[in-house]
Amino acid sequence: MTGRLQSISNPLFFAGVLLFAIGLPLSMFLMSVSQLIIIVAWLFNGDLKEKLKKAFSNKVVLLLAAFFFWHVAGLLYTTDLQYGFKDVRVKLPLLLVPIVFSSMPVFSDKQFKTLALVFVASVLVSTLISMCIYVGIIPIEFHNVRDISVFISHIRLSLLICIAVYLSFWLFRRVKYGYGLLLVIIWFLYFLTIIESVTGLGILAVVVLIYAIKKILNSKSVRLKGIIASSIVTAVTILAFNIKNTWHEVTFFNEAELNSLTMHTANGIPYTHDTLSREAENGHPVWINICEPELREAWNHRSKINYDGKNLNGDEIKRTIFRFLSSKGLKKDAHAVQLLTEAEIEAIEHGVANADELIESNIHNRLRVTLWELNNYRSGGNASGHSLTMRFEFWQTALQIIKQHALTGVGTGDVPDAFAKKYDEANSMLETKFRLRSHNQFLAVAVALGIPALLLFIIVLFYPVFQYQNSGSFLYMTFWVTAFLSMLTEDTLETQAGVSFFIFFNSLFLFLKNKELDKNFI
Repeated sequence: MTGRLQSISNPLFFAGVLLFAIGLPLSMFLMSVSQLIIIVAWLFNGDLKEKLKKAFSNKVVLLLAAFFFWHVAGLLYTTDLQYGFKDVRVKLPLLLVPIVFSSMPVFSDKQFKTLALVFVASVLVSTLISMCIYVGIIPIEFHNVRDISVFISHIRLSLLICIAVYLSFWLFRRVKYGYGLLLVIIWFLYFLTIIESVTGLGILAVVVLIYAIKKILNSKSVRLKGIIASSIVTAVTILAFNIKNTWHEVTFFNEAELNSLTMHTANGIPYTHDTLSREAENGHPVWINICEPELREAWNHRSKINYDGKNLNGDEIKRTIFRFLSSKGLKKDAHAVQLLTEAEIEAIEHGVANADELIESNIHNRLRVTLWELNNYRSGGNASGHSLTMRFEFWQTALQIIKQHALTGVGTGDVPDAFAKKYDEANSMLETKFRLRSHNQFLAVAVALGIPALLLFIIVLFYPVFQYQNSGSFLYMTFWVTAFLSMLTEDTLETQAGVSFFIFFNSLFLFLKNKELDKNFI
């Protein structure tokens, strides 16, 4: 019986890893089931004593185990044990997956290539389903384009797309129809622009820049160095030019309009004007030429969302109306509402605050919104609902908590309570539903377990990079850069999807991939 179990253990293990790869972009349930299959296959393989000895002789496994058990120790001074045990359960793969992967046989080149193709195909399916939702083929209602990612968050999906791009690039010359993968890469890049993923596109840009610089340093061809260097300079110049122009669009304020204020609407009702506010859309002041009585009646006649209610993003819809009408250079009155098309009414209902967003590219709109958030925040505006500037509030709050609990942190389970308390103490302007945790993995570790645990976490991350065989690995290093950058703006290891993403690829590329398979690939 033992021999039969051992004979099926390796195929079962490979099947479990394949299911894990499929589950990452498509199914949280499959992610959990696949990990159970992997552990069962490991147990079937037998000789557990030798396997554990092999696993714990690996310093990466030891470091990850120490990091996990530090979270367990954090339960000793936690008051909210329910949340604490939940957090430990979420992080359990950080202990188990490295032990299993590091003590199983390395995949053959054929197995690894198959796994890579299956993962790329799974990400492709996930993005195609999302696109079907976007264009209406699959009738699922969404209020924000990022909501079309129905299996996992759009941020997690963007990270998986990055990995799929790297694997597709690596597979290009290793499969029969490699040129088809170039089309897949183009599709992935296009999809990232559709969901306005600054995270995904930004990470890919950084990875390309790193390898471009590496090529410049290692190449002996002066011509090639010149081409790469000029390409970098051109790309950076275009980006800087776009940012500069968009910043001007966001911050420009047409003073002349304050000198030609209209006192009454065509119906004889007075306008109100706030000439002290500097908020503008496309240069047009937002808080002048406002007639709320007319707006209320005209808007309620055209929209199912009440004028005094909230748009589908959860913001005051009348503020969205003010900004949208201003962006078109219109006064805020009944006549202006009558001029709006049905598409524009629907856009306002979905939280679109600038008419140009209906005609410009998704990624340019994301840039405009991001710069508007920054300008609004520096002018004293509320960060609630604005993804970038809310993070400034999250980080400030996290640093205040760390300052008070630098040595041990607040405990594994008390992180949410610590944030809630600190927001109240600081009289934060953030609305209650937006008072979230740190959105930075390094701060998250320090808040929960203190600065000593943060130092361990940094060692956990950087130790593999300084091992020669991994620093020369294209797949590991591109994954590592992706994971590291994601941790700067996300609590990557605080959710099942985030932990699964990190530990799967970290363990796969470190333990199950032939070290020579992608060494010095670029």
